[in-house]
Amino acid sequence: MKPIWMLSGLVMLATSLNAENFYPFSHDKTIDSIHHHDGHKYQKHSIDSVITEAKDDELVKLSGEIVKKLKCSTYLFRDESGEIKVHIDNDSIPQKGLLFGTQTTIKGEVVKEAGKPLSVEADRVRYMF
Repeated sequence: MKPIWMLSGLVMLATSLNAENFYPFSHDKTIDSIHHHDGHKYQKHSIDSVITEAKDDELVKLSGEIVKKLKCSTYLFRDESGEIKVHIDNDSIPQKGLLFGTQTTIKGEVVKEAGKPLSVEADRVRYMF
């Protein structure tokens, strides 16, 4: 009797969860230059173009790699055009954690504060395998 009860519980659990919980990176194989997230558009940029042209609060999508941790939730992110500081809160870190040196896409918001270097506040971190 117990095996049937356990099986029915597993079926109920599986149907209550959506596929994104199990396959969060399955749709990252091809990436468009503009993404829509919660009604907002993330425009693909190089780090150099973000540094020279981006406005405060602009939504950007960067492709590159996380190089190293600088402090608490601040990391150095790099692409072929340059490096930038990225703030990644715990709730934006994928289940696999942060994978340094792995091809990564970061969607976030440009932060420009007087007297401080420009940075990006990450909304989402994804790996491209």
